[in-house]
Amino acid sequence: MQKVKIRVAKKRDIRAISKFGTPVVKEMKFYNREHMARNIYELSIRDLNDTLRHNRNGIVIALSDSNSVIGMCVHYVSHGHVDWLDWLLVDKRYRKMGIGKALMEFAIKDAKKKGCHKMWCNSNPENKPMLKFMPKLGFRKIGIAKRHAFKEDEILWERIFG
Repeated sequence: MQKVKIRVAKKRDIRAISKFGTPVVKEMKFYNREHMARNIYELSIRDLNDTLRHNRNGIVIALSDSNSVIGMCVHYVSHGHVDWLDWLLVDKRYRKMGIGKALMEFAIKDAKKKGCHKMWCNSNPENKPMLKFMPKLGFRKIGIAKRHAFKEDEILWERIFG
């Protein structure tokens, strides 16, 4: 495996993050059309710039030897010292190589440093890789929100920091 660098994204990375993330999300066929459109918007240069501006350290990226973005996650402190994981994406050519785990460990460490006692997130029930991945990171499924955002079911996950 090539060497991978995990770091906080900078403004100069936004174009590369958008270019990386959009095709990865488009491969996720389980989202309905309206939800997919929203996801693509959230990975637009404009929206990523807003995310970076409001949440300076919240976009974490994985870079290959050639400095190409091959993974990303977005997390931020929501309220009550709880961190929200908004995105976790890894290029399919680099999955099962520890990149998702490294991104999450970086985000969890950052959340703890910011005083958070917990991280939570959601995932689509059809996202089979996440169903296997989240428990390996110490997350537990706390429920299913039926017909939630965009009328899709969502699994709710949490990890309480000990």
